[in-house]
Amino acid sequence: MSTPYFCRSSRTVTDRRGQALVLALVLMIVALPTAIYTYNFVATSLKVGMAERRQKVASELANGAMTDYFRQFSQDVYSGHYDPDALARPKSFYSAGYSTVTFVPDSINHTVYVRAQGVYGTPESPKTTRTLEGLIRFYSDQVRFGTMINGPFTIGVNDVVYSGGFYVNGNLTISASGVTFNGGPVIVNGNVSGAASNQINGNLYYTGASQGSVTVTGKTYRYIPAVNWPTLDFNYYAANCTYTTAVDQTIVFNSTQSFTVVGGATYAIPPQGAMIYAANANLTIKGAVSGPITVVAGADTLGGCSSAKGKITVADNVYYAGASSITASASASFAALASNCVSFNKTGADLLAAGVYFVQQGTSNMRANGSNGRKFKLYGVRTQGISVSGFTGGISLVYDQNLRTYQPPGLPEKALLVGWDLH
Repeated sequence: MSTPYFCRSSRTVTDRRGQALVLALVLMIVALPTAIYTYNFVATSLKVGMAERRQKVASELANGAMTDYFRQFSQDVYSGHYDPDALARPKSFYSAGYSTVTFVPDSINHTVYVRAQGVYGTPESPKTTRTLEGLIRFYSDQVRFGTMINGPFTIGVNDVVYSGGFYVNGNLTISASGVTFNGGPVIVNGNVSGAASNQINGNLYYTGASQGSVTVTGKTYRYIPAVNWPTLDFNYYAANCTYTTAVDQTIVFNSTQSFTVVGGATYAIPPQGAMIYAANANLTIKGAVSGPITVVAGADTLGGCSSAKGKITVADNVYYAGASSITASASASFAALASNCVSFNKTGADLLAAGVYFVQQGTSNMRANGSNGRKFKLYGVRTQGISVSGFTGGISLVYDQNLRTYQPPGLPEKALLVGWDLH
């Protein structure tokens, strides 16, 4: 019996081949644009990713330059802020990639303008460039508050008014009544105690267990902002002073951009300011300040006002020459920095003292000695409790906010970024 033989017709085979061609054509019509789109998408993504990477690397290089400056400034609060040699950076300074830095220091206004350029690629063939322009402003905690006390402090005089902020690095005890704080925060690194008749017209920051019954018109916070009590670097003053002495001297400030050492010479005040340094000696000062001036009295031994050296005595009015005698300006600012003691002594008349008065150690190493019926007025900053004899006509402690802008020379400074533009 034979096996049947089956065969396909040529028409059936042709139809199936046609269908396959149609299907292949349809797939090509659908798949090809998809493939092209996918390719373009991947290529664009790669280009965008590479561009973003270049932008990121260039930005990091520019940012690294600014970070490097802030690292330098944090290591030395005195030197190198406005020195071109200390600020200079070689073009190949940064190990990853390439960066250039230009700067404009301004010691008079306490600023440094920095322009840092980060480049992805090489200097000869840069592929992406990012430029960071920043303005760095230097300020000192010594001009931040009207009153600074480096330890616990007690206020025992009724109806005293404090202006410009108040900082106490310890407990604040107000045993008097009618004490008022105006024009700034009260910052206490400890407890606060006092009656409700005492009033803080602003915010209170404290870290202790109690804020007492003191009236606070602003807000109360259970922490304190960072404040650094300055430590004077007498080696810096010795190396950078305009005039130095190892014996007691009297200095008279003149209204002619100069100061005179009594019994000695007269010295001009440079545009960036003058620093007068007494090494293990005392200074007596008075007169019309007509430039940025800082006087410093150092001592080998610390002992407060009972010490033999490291004292500054204000023997007559110290004020700013010109129309505004109690307000610091670009042309005149003043600071007196002492290791052991600052005394304000004048009889027969009122006494006016403008500027920053700072004693490095203790909490009660300032004295004011005057005549009954006369007044004592301090316009600026003081960093100690003041023991008063005489001056029954009244005591005025008024904060000069201009000292923040027009700082006297030689104060330990922090760097603050006040302008930032990355493009």
